Amino acid sequence: MWQRATWHECADELDQICRDFRAAYWGRRTGGKGWPRHPDDEAEMRQNSKEGIQLLRALATAVRSEQDFNLIPPARAVVGALKRAGATPADAPEVKRGGGYASVLERPAYKPLHLREALNKIVHADPRTAGYYVAPLDSAHDLLLYGENRGDAWFAAVSLLELINAIRVLPDAQIVAGVPTNP
Repeated sequence: MWQRATWHECADELDQICRDFRAAYWGRRTGGKGWPRHPDDEAEMRQNSKEGIQLLRALATAVRSEQDFNLIPPARAVVGALKRAGATPADAPEVKRGGGYASVLERPAYKPLHLREALNKIVHADPRTAGYYVAPLDSAHDLLLYGENRGDAWFAAVSLLELINAIRVLPDAQIVAGVPTNP
């Protein structure tokens, strides 16, 4: 798509991609019955996933770069949950059973995941283990990511809904040839 010119437009586009993904997930073409999922819904989910990942990576890189040089204020918004000690890709079902990232924040093994660290996790996640959680009624849409940092494993549940809101709160910046510049 690449229709955006600013971070806020990028957040708006990501929001629409996520809405379309959720609609297809819950059975847009089967009247919301969901399963078995219509083949066109499956294809739409795959396409939205590809576009969303591409957009998330571009956005993560752009925002992190500005934060690295203190060109934008640090964002303290909680956009997910992070587990470090004993983290494995098998932590994903726990988030799904609980109904999303917020369900594990009360557990001692998990800590709040702030915007900057969530953007880092998006960039450094192992794509072979990534997953997602989608709740009914658009109440949750989480990325379930796993990776390692210098040999230390981590698992992150990143709320796309909260991440989009956190980006919209930042001062807007233009993205020119992949490089953000303040408007």
